Amino acid sequence: MHDARAVANRLLDLAHEDGNRLTVMQVLKLVYFCHAWMLALYDRPLIEQPVEALRYGPVIRDVYQSFKKYRDAPIKSRARVPAGQFDGEENYIIEQVYQKYGFLSGIRLSQMTHAPGTPWAQVWGANRQNSIIPNWLNKQYYAQKAGAINGSG
Repeated sequence: MHDARAVANRLLDLAHEDGNRLTVMQVLKLVYFCHAWMLALYDRPLIEQPVEALRYGPVIRDVYQSFKKYRDAPIKSRARVPAGQFDGEENYIIEQVYQKYGFLSGIRLSQMTHAPGTPWAQVWGANRQNSIIPNWLNKQYYAQKAGAINGSG
């Protein structure tokens, strides 16, 4: 498992290579998707921090704290954490999430995480407060999505 801020830095680097700039909301949601897809496809977590169900969707507090000063503006720096040493599967997930979702606005990414039945919606609907979204729920939900994409679910 990795510090979520190292995953955020990797996503920011991919965006930079692409000539793209990411906002805090985009980075928060992209790190979340990386973690969720890692759980679903490889049955292991990507990040060590918990994902919380907050009013505005899934949030990893350390990532938010590192970049909150940018508000809605593009992020111009990297979090101060050691670079992640990602293995092949982890790199694959991070790159695929960036390619699939990196061009979407923060609002669109947030809408995706708020859709009915998503892990955030299930936790927020049950508790209406800041609660942890359990890894098993992310794994289950995104594994079902993967099955539907592959035609087996």
